[in-house]
Amino acid sequence: MLLAKAVVASGPADSTKREGFVVLPLLYYTPDTRLAAGAAGVYYFRTAKGNDSVPEPRLSYVQLLGDYTQNRQLDVWSLWSVFTQGEKYLIRGEMRFRNFPDRYFGIGNATSQTQEERYAYDLFSFKLLAMKRFDKYWFAGFDYSLRHQFNFNYFTAGDLSAGLVTGASNGTGSALGVVISYDSRDNIVNASQGHFFEFSSYRYHPSWGSTFTFTSLNASYSQYRKLPNGMIWANHTVARANFGDVPFLDLAKVGNDDILRGYPSNRFRDRHYLAAQTELRFSIYKRFGGVAFAGLGDVFAQADDWSLQRIKYSVGTGLRYALNKEEKLNARLDIGFGREGPALYISVAEAF
Repeated sequence: MLLAKAVVASGPADSTKREGFVVLPLLYYTPDTRLAAGAAGVYYFRTAKGNDSVPEPRLSYVQLLGDYTQNRQLDVWSLWSVFTQGEKYLIRGEMRFRNFPDRYFGIGNATSQTQEERYAYDLFSFKLLAMKRFDKYWFAGFDYSLRHQFNFNYFTAGDLSAGLVTGASNGTGSALGVVISYDSRDNIVNASQGHFFEFSSYRYHPSWGSTFTFTSLNASYSQYRKLPNGMIWANHTVARANFGDVPFLDLAKVGNDDILRGYPSNRFRDRHYLAAQTELRFSIYKRFGGVAFAGLGDVFAQADDWSLQRIKYSVGTGLRYALNKEEKLNARLDIGFGREGPALYISVAEAF
């Protein structure tokens, strides 16, 4: 959900102010939610003052969001990010509750829309990440992740209601993780140059309270480059691999409002995922800008599942309006075309 990033950015992230509070309305549209509305509040602050030898840390924040969608999905979400003095340490976390009617089409990259099953569930999640800076752009640390899914209801008969799918009933995912990141972007909301890389590994195991036993590996890389006439060329690659007894809610999924736009995020799912996209960003007139994007990717259980006949493509274009020119915060409207038709996205902040 990119709104979280956008709301933080809409506060004076580069301001000299030491603390403050911002309340903002939320409005967005995706194929998974349809129209959604809510509100967000952000308290931002600095944990220490700078001096000649130690620079002042970037703004820390505590954020609370709540929204309700046209698909009767409720999402209440709290996040926090705290930089210590000199940015020697970074502490991040989140706590979330979702009541989420959703759709399930089966597992694999060749499922049919006729396989659609409708269901709903509640989710409580908690994450706490502690990272230490060990170079100008490098952070590394440990993460704890807890996800409890419960109150499943099935509105159509199928594999989920028959109990044939791992994780189709109440259960808890409890994981310990390792995270490494590199970030040289000039702006975390709308970068024009620099690189961002992150790798994480999570182990879910009964020893720390997990119903499920599996390992998840995740990697993401983004590159941004300035071109003539104020254009920006951005590239983004994502990979995920899951091994073990993976619940269907934690399987890798094709699409979303951030990559392979043109597919609902729950349309295709499987153990592994690999996708890449490229995007050209350009100015149109005053506060208005535009983008053109294209991407390729797919989910799969093994290498033999890759096929030119099944690989998912995404092409599209979008319109941008600068809500805050100083912080490069944009409202965006994207339309992406995939194998099964177009999808519309209305949100805040860039896709990546």
